[in-house]
Amino acid sequence: MLRIIAILFVISIFIPVEFYTMLGSVRIETYRIVLGLALLYVLFNFRQALQRADLLDILLIAVTALVFASFWHNHGLQKAVESTGIFAIESLGAFYLARLFVNSPQRFYWINQRFITVLALLTVVALYEAFAQHRVLHDIAERITGHQALDPRLYTHYYIRAGIMRATSLFAHPILYGTLMAMFFPFAILLAWRYRRLGQWANVGALVTSMILTLSSAPLLAVIFQALTGVLVKFWHNARQFWMSVFFGGLATALLIEAFSNRGFFGILISYLTFNPNTGYFRILQWQYTADDIADNLILGIAHHDWTRPYWMEWMGSSIDSFWLLLILQHGLFALLLLLLACLYAVFNTLNLAHQHCEQYRWMVTAWILSFMSLILIGFTVDYFGKLQPLFFFMLGAIGWARYYPLWNLQAEELASAEGFANTGTNDDNSNNGTK
Repeated sequence: MLRIIAILFVISIFIPVEFYTMLGSVRIETYRIVLGLALLYVLFNFRQALQRADLLDILLIAVTALVFASFWHNHGLQKAVESTGIFAIESLGAFYLARLFVNSPQRFYWINQRFITVLALLTVVALYEAFAQHRVLHDIAERITGHQALDPRLYTHYYIRAGIMRATSLFAHPILYGTLMAMFFPFAILLAWRYRRLGQWANVGALVTSMILTLSSAPLLAVIFQALTGVLVKFWHNARQFWMSVFFGGLATALLIEAFSNRGFFGILISYLTFNPNTGYFRILQWQYTADDIADNLILGIAHHDWTRPYWMEWMGSSIDSFWLLLILQHGLFALLLLLLACLYAVFNTLNLAHQHCEQYRWMVTAWILSFMSLILIGFTVDYFGKLQPLFFFMLGAIGWARYYPLWNLQAEELASAEGFANTGTNDDNSNNGTK
């Protein structure tokens, strides 16, 4: 049953955004139905989920409780039940689907390969879309469903640069498409580097091509950050104190910049994390003008209320281009801190165990660390809306197996050694008996 749900989840991610129906005010897409089934499976198999529960589970459930309190405080009980239900499906449903299904390196390999294969095949469509300036897959989906799900601006000159239309493929925005490919890029390139097969390098080339065709800074910056994180992972075990010193030194520097710079640390960070100066400027404005809303609603946020901004910014819309900023704005400081703590706990817990894995599995652990660390970073300049939010939580749960495999490997080695010693001893006795 769980394997079927996992297969349906992979398929649902690649169903065009135009395929949806409305249930009251709630938008029902295929991936939400699948994750709803996953959450029901978890509830009916609660003991199985409880066997591997740790601090991460407690933190995520606490975040969900804060989200419920935020919606209840701002919109009332009915809205709280509806909106928290969707959040729980996309967060806990995705997390526990990964936690229970991806329970071995073989499963981790399987799920990554499925995503990479489909994304590589979509490169052909992305090439056509970019150079023909025709969003062909969305056009077909619109004709079938009668729904126009894309932002109309995606069809205008704002999304055409140097004669190339920013590719979206099956997704709602080029940034979502690019970030999804960046998420699976570390696994693809480490797999190709390990086995050096032509087909695997072709997948890497396809992912890089599609990332370029999105003409988005997010995936390219994610890849750069993944390369830097690779250095940390390589030398973490033998130089942990050095890296901790670098971390706290960087934190102190960020606080000094925040205190004495007129733009602040996040303003400077966002300026250099976006290739388009206009985009960077708009995102800085979002950080500046949401500050008063955050300060006034620090504990429970503003939920789905609109954030305040000057009259001349009304044309910019109410969207927030940062996953972390939107979280603290909507649900308060503690929701942000708990989810950040959950993510960092998962990363550093996995990082501390990476050297204990055998070489056969260590590269997969490394791939996950590179991927998820980059997701944490680019969350400051990208909002994980649509299908990216459940994929974020799915990836968070997809490394749970790494906590147990070092122990299992050690037990297997000890058992093999013991059996080998017993067999050797028996053979020696037989030999001695024969001699006598």
